[in-house]
Amino acid sequence: MSRQQLLDDVACVIEGNGFEESSDGLPFTYQRNVRYPSIIDGKRDTAHFLLHTRDGSIQLVVKYQEVNGTAIEKLGYTALDANRTPHQQYLVVCGGDKLLSQGIDFLNDRKSIAPKLHALDVHELDELIPNLVH
Repeated sequence: MSRQQLLDDVACVIEGNGFEESSDGLPFTYQRNVRYPSIIDGKRDTAHFLLHTRDGSIQLVVKYQEVNGTAIEKLGYTALDANRTPHQQYLVVCGGDKLLSQGIDFLNDRKSIAPKLHALDVHELDELIPNLVH
């Protein structure tokens, strides 16, 4: 699997749960690559997907890493970002051997600083979305 494959899989799960891509912000629509101000001054971050529901919105980012490196360190920033989201949920879909083995647990252990944060794999996303929007 590659990062692009994971992004495509997430889009399929979103659409399979009744969402349609649109920028109008109506319930059961979603947007891709939504830019917003970063924690770091002068920088902008990207929400890979922003889902609009009847009850608000869900920010969804995809993190992918196959090899050892700075995966966990990068996820520390993600937890800080999740802490300040204006959306009702901040979901992180993790993929790749490195993040699946450590990243999901690392992020979910940070809920005390970011209560809206929930990390999962793409298969769990398919099970979670109906519970968040219905």
